[in-house]
Amino acid sequence: MAKKAQQAADTAGRAVQGVLDDPRLRERLPGGSLPLLGAGLVSAAVLVPVLPFVGGGLDLPWAALMLVAAGMLGAREWSAAGRPLPDALKPVVSWAGHPAFLPMFTALTVTQAFLSLGLGVAALLWVLAALVVGSVQWRAFRASSAAQVELPRRPAEVRLKRWVFAGVAACAVAMLLPWSGWSGSLVPTARLHRERTITIDDNFGQEIHDDHQWKFNTLVFPSSRGGASGRGRLGATGVVLGLLALGVLASVRRARQAVPTVVMPVLAGLITVWALTGLSAKLGPWLFLLGILAVDVAVAREWLGHRSASGPPAPPEPPAST
Repeated sequence: MAKKAQQAADTAGRAVQGVLDDPRLRERLPGGSLPLLGAGLVSAAVLVPVLPFVGGGLDLPWAALMLVAAGMLGAREWSAAGRPLPDALKPVVSWAGHPAFLPMFTALTVTQAFLSLGLGVAALLWVLAALVVGSVQWRAFRASSAAQVELPRRPAEVRLKRWVFAGVAACAVAMLLPWSGWSGSLVPTARLHRERTITIDDNFGQEIHDDHQWKFNTLVFPSSRGGASGRGRLGATGVVLGLLALGVLASVRRARQAVPTVVMPVLAGLITVWALTGLSAKLGPWLFLLGILAVDVAVAREWLGHRSASGPPAPPEPPAST
């Protein structure tokens, strides 16, 4: 089954690469830049839902972030194609040239495409943008030192990759399933409530007494995307980004070596807490919990194995006797 899935993924990848490498497409782009096409698709996916007959728009903070990031990438590629830019945008080009910019932009685009899956113009634009930007990032990864042939993988590393990938896949499927009968998230809140008591004596004098008490309440935040599925829960964007990060760290050894060893356990733990706070009688949250628990076990075994391999520091040697 895994071999057939890998073959299907390879076939789909080659088909996408063939379309993107078509000279008829490249000659219509300034400098033949695929990143510029991806930035344009992201901008269109953000702006199209503004039209009254198109749904599937992002929340305002995420819409602003994606527009700014797409503009930065577009400015970088426009400049690389030899087109003039205003002097005020030259710092933006240097910021977008940072090695971490394209991977972060790709992760955000793929996340928004997953959260927007459905029928509609905006959903289609997000999927196209994710395919283009993902292809660009994949080519950049293959050309980087991170894709160079590594030393033979330890059995523990192979097991980590398999379990994390299986768990992340289960979580992704679970987020597409219903999690509740309504669309939104419950957020506990508290406010300081003042109760004033006014006492009037026989001489018409007033005595005012204020009593302050904390009042607890639960607010309902409706979801604009994902409906009653896991994608509609508060914090779903951060969870999908965390799952993507876990998948990358589990599959690329150099990426794990570039971050502290506690990053994977912390990410898995935070996502587990998010899953526990959303349990219900539906299948979705339980499948998600099962998937993230598989990730927890794999990450914990790798982390404990790393600690035991490093071992305690060696005791200092005694001074030589004279």
